[in-house]
Amino acid sequence: MYKVPKLNNQGTEGLEYLYIDSNGNIETSKDHSKLINDPDGVLGNTLKPLLKLPTSMPKDFGFITYNDQPPPDDKGVTPSVNSKFGHSKGLVMMDKTTGVWLLHSVPKFPFKRDNNFYPTSGAAKAQTFICVTFKYAEFQKIGQHLLDIAAFPFESHFPADFHDQLKKAAIIKWNNREPGEKIQDLESDAGTQFKSIAKKLYKGKMSACWLESEDLT
Repeated sequence: MYKVPKLNNQGTEGLEYLYIDSNGNIETSKDHSKLINDPDGVLGNTLKPLLKLPTSMPKDFGFITYNDQPPPDDKGVTPSVNSKFGHSKGLVMMDKTTGVWLLHSVPKFPFKRDNNFYPTSGAAKAQTFICVTFKYAEFQKIGQHLLDIAAFPFESHFPADFHDQLKKAAIIKWNNREPGEKIQDLESDAGTQFKSIAKKLYKGKMSACWLESEDLT
C-alpha cells in the first residue's frame, strides 16, 4: 500500500492510497470511497483482530506493535527511544495457525487499538506498507528478527505457550536490546520466498562517505 502525502496543489488530504494485492490487482481509495483511516477500509479491516482489548481476544491470539517513534501511552506520555533500538516500524499478530507481519513507515502507528488507529500526523508525508501472511511456525524466525533489529515494542500480548522469541521481543529491556546481524529465509503462507535482513548496530563515529565503483553489478 502506498499512501499519498498531503499536497494542497494536488488537492490530496494525505489519506488517499493505492493498494496492490498479491495478484497484482490495483485499487485506490477512490474505488470504494474509504480513506486509509477508515475502520472499514483495507488497513482497518486488516487490523480488526488487533482493535480490541486483550481480554476480548481469543486465547490463541498474540500480537506485538513496535515503532522507533511510538505513540503516547494511555497517560499521554510518549516513550523515549534511544539510539540502541532499531529504526523500524511494524506489527505482528497471529494465532496458532497463521498470522500477518505488517511493515510500514508511519510514526505513532497504530495510534490507538480502536477506530482511532491512524495518527493525524500520518497525513502529511507519503507512507508505505507491506503486509504478508505467514504460517505460525514462521513467527519463531520473525520474533528472532525483531530481537536482532532491537525493535522497540510499545504494546503486546502473547499467550504463555507462544514462541519464546516473540515473548522476548515484547520485553523492552530483554538482553539490553543489542542489535545483531542475521539473514533468514521466510516463506509466506502462499509459498512466496522472502528474506529478513537484520543489520548490527553501528557504534563508530558517523561521517560522510561515498561509494565509487566502475562495476555495481
